[in-house]
Amino acid sequence: MVPRSEYEERQQRTRHRAAALGLSALVCVSGPFYERPGDVAYLCGHFPPFPTSEGDGEVAGTGHAVLVLDRERTVLLVDTPCYREDLVVASEVRVARDLWREAARLLERASGPLGCVGWDRLPAEGLEALRAAAPGLVRADDVVRALRRRKSPLEVELLRAACACAREVLLASAASCLAGVSEREVSARGVAAGLLAGADFVRYLRVHSGPWSAWPTRWPPATDRLLEKGDLVLLDAVGARSGYAFDVGRTSLVGFDALPWQRHLLEATQKALGRALEAIRPGKRAGDVAAAVLAAYEAAGLREHASPFVGHGIGIETVEAPLLREGSQQVLQEGAVLCVEPAVYVPGRGGACVEEVVVVVEGGCEVLSATVPRRLWE
Repeated sequence: MVPRSEYEERQQRTRHRAAALGLSALVCVSGPFYERPGDVAYLCGHFPPFPTSEGDGEVAGTGHAVLVLDRERTVLLVDTPCYREDLVVASEVRVARDLWREAARLLERASGPLGCVGWDRLPAEGLEALRAAAPGLVRADDVVRALRRRKSPLEVELLRAACACAREVLLASAASCLAGVSEREVSARGVAAGLLAGADFVRYLRVHSGPWSAWPTRWPPATDRLLEKGDLVLLDAVGARSGYAFDVGRTSLVGFDALPWQRHLLEATQKALGRALEAIRPGKRAGDVAAAVLAAYEAAGLREHASPFVGHGIGIETVEAPLLREGSQQVLQEGAVLCVEPAVYVPGRGGACVEEVVVVVEGGCEVLSATVPRRLWE
């Protein structure tokens, strides 16, 4: 877990960044542990345990957390007294039935310009309440998110440990990809393995088999479809360990006799991944990584079926900046951790995807998910 000293350092660095922008205080907003908890969790270690929900006039903001950080104090507002006192690092914690009203009270007493981190996570009723108390409230997401994008050595090791959980999810699910077994059974065995390996939770395990392997996303993530010999099976494990996310994917095969068209997809995707990893280094742009992947698929004659989205950052949240997509000008920094996921989907037939977690290091990148075999179809 993250020690108190690291949270205190994060808070001080955030104060310095806010002051440099002329802000006297920040109000940070996040969602529940499984859905955008990052800004508040990064600063104080609180992961809201309850899902977001409707209010009733007296209760509002359920499932969220609000952190008010000024020059001297760090005040955390929570929606339940059942929070982890042993994990939270704050000057004061207040339990509020209406988080927005209590946050507004704190802002009314603040002096000077105020910034909001989590603007894109703040519901309309929350924004309305905060702006009523602080009409000059400005968006300040990057005060915290620029810090979150560059991981500390401890965070890198926590993400490596999270990938170890993903390994158990994927190995257990791949071993279950047998003819006559349902996608749901495959998912259940993989999820159980992840929890036994120490995962906080497995948010989902996608099991897309046969023609469904041509779908990058689908609801529900696993169905009652029975696997058939020769099916391609996309496996995508998403969850967290010790507050840090994992998102690792592989393609398996029911049986070990890949048809020529299937092997073409699988081998082309492995080559595309190799090109992506070669393109990652400090100073490169996110769009350069996407271009390398798409060029590899072009050479394989698969460009029209290749996904233009080839990855994203990861940390406390599953999907963070930067987004690895065509044309993105976001510059890769040393210490950034990325999910790299080249994929090709042929409608009506099947698809192939491989997803690795890497950290950007001097001169290139290191694969944190390297213990997960890539060629599960052999």
